[in-house]
Amino acid sequence: MFKDKLVTPQLSAEELQEHRDRFSALIAEYPWLIPATVSLEIIPVTVMIHGFWKNRQLKKQLLIEKEHTKQRQLGGGCHHGHGGHCHHHPGGKPQLLAGPHHGHGHHLD
Repeated sequence: MFKDKLVTPQLSAEELQEHRDRFSALIAEYPWLIPATVSLEIIPVTVMIHGFWKNRQLKKQLLIEKEHTKQRQLGGGCHHGHGGHCHHHPGGKPQLLAGPHHGHGHHLD
């Protein structure tokens, strides 16, 4: 059923040569078609690359915002389940889960 639509028609050598001659004549008559066609091909590729880059950037920003939201939610008290001040942390302040001190982890005394 779809087989007929997917199969490309077989061209004889003479028909193929005729197509090549017409193409060559067209390019000889209108040489500006080559850069115009190439530029039209580049536009969608450029848009796709920009979209991919922007998508990655927004995903990173979303992860950062999610981490900030978690830290704000934990900021009201100790995340050990106690309300108010935390007795486990120096000064009663909860420690950041992620921040400028990478690798130090959660400080418990």
